[in-house]
Amino acid sequence: MTTRQNFKAAAAKIEAMAADFQRTVPSGLRIIGEEILTDVKSSRAGAGVPKDTGALASTGQVTGPDDRGSVSISFGGVAAAYALVQHEKLSYIHPLGEARYLVRGVERWQSNGASVQKALKLMLLPVSRAKTR
Repeated sequence: MTTRQNFKAAAAKIEAMAADFQRTVPSGLRIIGEEILTDVKSSRAGAGVPKDTGALASTGQVTGPDDRGSVSISFGGVAAAYALVQHEKLSYIHPLGEARYLVRGVERWQSNGASVQKALKLMLLPVSRAKTR
């Protein structure tokens, strides 16, 4: 094989791997988002979404990936204004849950946790496929 052919073959592998990454990385982010949402929805004293009737917790959702690969975690739905007040008012006393519940959920998330292991396996598929091509 000539140098030119070697470069063309390497470029083809890189392009294939990039296409695989565009498919797998957003799915990996979704797995991580689901783990964070699960933590936030499991309200307990001093952690998670504030819980009185459970209505706010029931609105939690992970959306995406969208066409840009973004994944979002949100609460509130049609009651987004209520969710925002519960999230931002640090003076509110919550027997179950906490203010800043989304931020705290992200802060509690473990970068070496189970969801990351699953997500990394998914995201690294393009690398392992490229090795076998």
